[in-house]
Amino acid sequence: MHAPARGIEIESLSTTLVGDIDLQELLALGDVQAGYQGIRIEMDIEAKNASNADLDDLLQFAQAHSPVCNTVCRPVPVVVERVKR
Repeated sequence: MHAPARGIEIESLSTTLVGDIDLQELLALGDVQAGYQGIRIEMDIEAKNASNADLDDLLQFAQAHSPVCNTVCRPVPVVVERVKR
């Protein structure tokens, strides 16, 4: 959405999420905190009329304004409820 406003024509875009996790707690084999220790979002962007600096700036802007990234990157309250029928 912000790329065209900057005159950047995206030809292709793919996103890969890579995470580091210790499965001991999931399998009840150890006393470690369940969950990911870190998550990396790898963006592969092919664009016309954009330098590497332009794409880095666009990615930084998008990260700061993305509702998904902001939800994942900061603690938010989570409620787990069983639906009763």
